[in-house]
Amino acid sequence: MSACQITISGGKFNSDVCKGYGKLESKVDILTAKYDRSLHLLKKINEQVKDCRPHKRVIRNVALRKRSQQSSWWGKTRSWGNYICCATEYANDGNASTFAVTNHDNMPYWWVDLGHVYDIKRIEIINRSDHYGHRLHDVDITVGPTLNELSLCVHYKGPGKTGEHLAFYCKQKMRGRYVKVTIKGKEYLQLSEVMVFAPEISN
Repeated sequence: MSACQITISGGKFNSDVCKGYGKLESKVDILTAKYDRSLHLLKKINEQVKDCRPHKRVIRNVALRKRSQQSSWWGKTRSWGNYICCATEYANDGNASTFAVTNHDNMPYWWVDLGHVYDIKRIEIINRSDHYGHRLHDVDITVGPTLNELSLCVHYKGPGKTGEHLAFYCKQKMRGRYVKVTIKGKEYLQLSEVMVFAPEISN
């Protein structure tokens, strides 16, 4: 019911009250319209900028089944029980029952080409699972954009234990396409799995 229709018993109609109410009502309508326009504008802005917000990228093992190489190959493929060795690709095939093994080299190494430059978050190594875990020692893990531009991520003194799962974090933020594992000395390098974790990148 409008205020201009309200009367007080025994009183007179007050036109000033109606005029005042009309002005107030007009102001309310103007403010409501401004609010609606502002709300509509905010919704449009929100729609336009939502794609600019940073998305949390999934961190995954970017070394899985990528191209790899090692300093040498300890003979032909061998198997016993549930274990298979010794090819290069066994170190990043996703199967902890297979492993890569080099000859008894001076500074034996294994490297993987990730295919793209990644922000490396951590590197994990699963040591040989059947025996000889102590052979993993004095290890340098290096990262870089090329094999000729590698920087030290971390050094592992060891010795490792059979079947041990090790996680390494670089001493500083590192980006790279290549990750290399090297034993500083004469030894067999044997790796069940090398996993490199980094955020996914857009193609």
